[in-house]
Amino acid sequence: MSLINTKKKLNKDNSYQIIDSGNRVKLEQIGPYRIIRPAPEACYPKSLPDLWKNNIDATYIRSDDGGGHWEYQNLIPQQFPIVLQGFNVYTKLTGFGHVGFFPEHCHLWNLILNLKTNHMDTINVLNLFAYTGLSTVACIKKGFNVCHVDSSKGMVELAKMNIALNHSNENSVRWMVEDVRKFVSREIKRGKTYNGFILDPPSFGRGPKNEIWKLEQHISVLLEDLMILCNGSPLFLFLTCYSSNFTPLLMERILRTYINKKGVFLSGELSIKELSGNLFSSGGLCAIYIQKEIFPDNLSIFLNY
Repeated sequence: MSLINTKKKLNKDNSYQIIDSGNRVKLEQIGPYRIIRPAPEACYPKSLPDLWKNNIDATYIRSDDGGGHWEYQNLIPQQFPIVLQGFNVYTKLTGFGHVGFFPEHCHLWNLILNLKTNHMDTINVLNLFAYTGLSTVACIKKGFNVCHVDSSKGMVELAKMNIALNHSNENSVRWMVEDVRKFVSREIKRGKTYNGFILDPPSFGRGPKNEIWKLEQHISVLLEDLMILCNGSPLFLFLTCYSSNFTPLLMERILRTYINKKGVFLSGELSIKELSGNLFSSGGLCAIYIQKEIFPDNLSIFLNY
């Protein structure tokens, strides 16, 4: 069990910062704690090597069989809150080397907040593979209703905590611990409709009843079903993934194949700016569709911060 080290001081704004990357690892500041995690894509020298020498609190060591473990140099809480680009979020160091959020998704949350939907009535959003719910928080801040779907009960519980941490209205969220494909099929049978979609599917995953998900095999069928749920006219659709078999161009083509309504399509890498000013490529990819009428006036909110 990890406990709070009371000798540690919060950094100035209790926030997140990727400090540097290189030699296949990355150095991050999360609240008062400095950690090192694997970054196989960082196959270049470190930009700020002196900052790696001291004050490291934990390092994630990946094993040859695909698993891994944390090695703690100092005591760290099992869970603690920080502020990330105006969002309150609980950090949780997991056995998979995750920290409870993906900071490079900040651009997408900001995009949601800047959609020109204030003149519209009720907007219902389906957030699939929703993880710990920062996209759900952004949607609630925007005034949307959200159906939050994830196969992990633990992640859904952490998402509920993030909603409370942001003082958001949980009554605007429908929580579902479900296999995504089965849930969407049932929503079609129920005659449900949605206006927007957020998807962050894994390359491979298992549902709560051991249902198999394979991105290349199942994404097309899922998008076909989502078009039924919006009568072929989504206000927006955000698709992100971390698959080495996909590219931004491929993801955009997939969206263009299934979304026949005119609008704005964007695709690219999800990156985040390091302390040195360099951009760190997270390995995340995104493709986005937004109806032209609600597209933000200022695209800079989607650019790297």
